[in-house]
Amino acid sequence: LSIAVSTCVGMEAKDLSGVKIYINPGHGGYWNGGADSVFNEDGTLLLVKGNDRNVPTINFEPLDTNGFWESKCNLIKSLELKRLLEQAGATVKLSRTLNREIDDKPLRVIGQEANDFGADAFISIHTNAAGERARVNYFLNLYNKDASGLGKNVTNMALSRHQATMSISYLMDNDITVWSPRLIVTEDKPFLGYSLGVLRHLNVPGFLVEGTFHDYRPETHRLLNEDYAKLHAWNVYRFYCDYFGADQPDYGVVAGAVKDSKRVMTHERFHNWIKGSHDMYQPLNGADITLIDENGNVVGTYKTDNNYNGVFVFRNVKPGKYTVKMEAKGYKTEEKAIEVEAGKMCDFVEMLDDPSYRIPKLVVGEFNKWAYNLKTTDLGEGKYLLECNILRDVEHAAICFTRGGVVVKDIKLGNLKKGKFSQEVDLSNVRKKGLFWEINQIKPLD
Repeated sequence: LSIAVSTCVGMEAKDLSGVKIYINPGHGGYWNGGADSVFNEDGTLLLVKGNDRNVPTINFEPLDTNGFWESKCNLIKSLELKRLLEQAGATVKLSRTLNREIDDKPLRVIGQEANDFGADAFISIHTNAAGERARVNYFLNLYNKDASGLGKNVTNMALSRHQATMSISYLMDNDITVWSPRLIVTEDKPFLGYSLGVLRHLNVPGFLVEGTFHDYRPETHRLLNEDYAKLHAWNVYRFYCDYFGADQPDYGVVAGAVKDSKRVMTHERFHNWIKGSHDMYQPLNGADITLIDENGNVVGTYKTDNNYNGVFVFRNVKPGKYTVKMEAKGYKTEEKAIEVEAGKMCDFVEMLDDPSYRIPKLVVGEFNKWAYNLKTTDLGEGKYLLECNILRDVEHAAICFTRGGVVVKDIKLGNLKKGKFSQEVDLSNVRKKGLFWEINQIKPLD
């Protein structure tokens, strides 16, 4: 659709009838390269290579197809987006509908299919990665203008940028995750140094979205919850309704997460939370969430899963005032008054209090690029045994004790070798509350 036609359609149409949207669930197949993968005799994966992303979590070991794979997560989002768009009258085509190696088409083919389909919009759905030692979870939209000189339709390429930019307010409408202070919407080649294969041959308007970072471990665990992943589809759907002038849905969504107000996560597979954020704290498994309308009627119940995300979601909620009741064994019950609006998401994170819990007098070990699996044992009288695994040889190493991101004490260790490390420390003269420790590198002044 041209801009003029889009405007005209927006004035007359109330749904997405006549709009064609092509969805590409990025990657595919639990396979990371297909023929290069190595399988056990029973058909389970032994070794993977290539472009899919598997991230082990607390409950799932590496290569377990029940765990997190970007290919699977992208498909969950895409199938939900297809359902929502078709429900609103749009014509939708997916590059794949299953997560099998044979369904992962060449990128050139995907672009050509979207062109042949005559798509009014193309979207390639992904999650991002920065390496497990990073603490980032920002948003990235990429589009292609024709840096490769393929003679693309100039108007459509301008629409690609327009769609990538206009979608931001919808795609970032997520208060359950923790965002890094960064936002990028840009052309692919100047940003990456190359044109993305899935966009390079695209001659219809479209963009690639990296919704969140799947190796930001609190987000990895959230993405294990399919209802949470589908919120991304809900946001994309609302964007397309706005972009093509269709009515927004006449219902809203209630979503959130419940967490412990005091217990800090220290598991080695949940280690790179953003300091000072609610992602530091333990999500509550098996919590009971009840949605109650203003007349006291229960309109929905939800039990949080056991994958350390604390997420709950209620869809198709009529506009109005509600109470969300949150209960977990051993915790004080909380009730939150909310108001649901049509076409919008009411989302929040609630910290529940365990009245019997007392913050122990100990420091919490904090993962960073030098060490993992940090453990602290209180030996009494202000002394502690600190243990961890050193990821690599470290010159000028030190144990740094921080509070609020500020170093309050450091113990210089000299050079450390990769492997297991333990050290007894005396912190009798240091206030322990809110204190974290990490292995760091302190280079001597020249």
